[in-house]
Amino acid sequence: MSTVTKSYINSIIYNPEDRCVYEDSNPSRRLDDSYVYGDLILNAKRYNEIKNKNDSNDPLKITDVFYGKYADNAKDVYSKLEDAKESQDRSLAAAIITSKEYTLLQDTVVLGQNEELIKTGILSSIFEEVSTPTLTGKYAAFAEDLKWHSNIPESKSPEPSMGGYSVTTIEVPKSGGAVAITDRARQVINGADVFARLVSQLQSKRLRAENQAVAAEIESNTSNSLTGTDWGARASGVSSNNPIDVFNDIQNTFSSKVARPNYFVSKWLGYAELFNNDFVKGTGQPLKAISGTSFGESVADFPVINGIRYVADSDITSTTAGWVFASQAIKLFRGPTRAYTVTDPDTETEKYVTKTHFLPKTVDATIIYRVTGITA
Repeated sequence: MSTVTKSYINSIIYNPEDRCVYEDSNPSRRLDDSYVYGDLILNAKRYNEIKNKNDSNDPLKITDVFYGKYADNAKDVYSKLEDAKESQDRSLAAAIITSKEYTLLQDTVVLGQNEELIKTGILSSIFEEVSTPTLTGKYAAFAEDLKWHSNIPESKSPEPSMGGYSVTTIEVPKSGGAVAITDRARQVINGADVFARLVSQLQSKRLRAENQAVAAEIESNTSNSLTGTDWGARASGVSSNNPIDVFNDIQNTFSSKVARPNYFVSKWLGYAELFNNDFVKGTGQPLKAISGTSFGESVADFPVINGIRYVADSDITSTTAGWVFASQAIKLFRGPTRAYTVTDPDTETEKYVTKTHFLPKTVDATIIYRVTGITA
């Protein structure tokens, strides 16, 4: 009796050490020290540097980050997309995007974008990613506790002081998802590539899950608290509470810390109410327009205190509190990310799988504070 073998297609892997995407030489192999990466496909870091600059007149400039045979493939698809853009033929562009000729390229670009630019939620963009290829390790956070001595007697030398530090043990977990379609479903469904749409949705799900994990890690910091004030409270049509005392508490609290705060995070309501507080925008002034990257997500300079950015994100669950912190308080530990399509002729299915290793972790809880009661 013959044995039916599963076939792996478009197997790719993201290497967090050099931030490049490679062919996955063996998708079923463990990611240990003996693992060997396949051919280099894409420099994910350079890809997003070019994408984010948006200053190149050459639409094919982005193909410079692809290597070998994938460079030719990339030039082909981007040339066709540019032609479709110039002719404004949306059906042609859609056909190119969903074409099976470019599925590996499309999967690769997804991994390249995800590691550098989080599109679903904006909290992950705040923190530094730490490459964790071995998935375990220790992270040290150093304290600012050196001593300065006054009135040292003649012929005496100051006693040395040693900077203290804390160590956080890191174990990066694996998460993942998959979508599949049967051969019969492909035959029955006409007019749309449902499988391609499901693959795209799965990537969005992954990004949202990572952003929610970052939000949960921020909110887990409740040991250090400052008492806020309800920025949106009003009486006789004007704001009741002046937030300046809260601003002063933030300044005083962080004046002796190892790092100054550079972010304040809350749900969107806290953001909107602060910027429309009459003590901030001016009494009698119209409501301030709230800029945002997408619905429920906004970023702006914090009022009065220089150097702090206010980030609003709907994945923060607290409806009454915000968090002020130095961004080095939390690190995002990133291990390899794998993606591949596996076909099984026995079950007549095609399945797309993504597995990733990701962990947001507080490494210095002394520089992150919850601010309570900013909304009611």
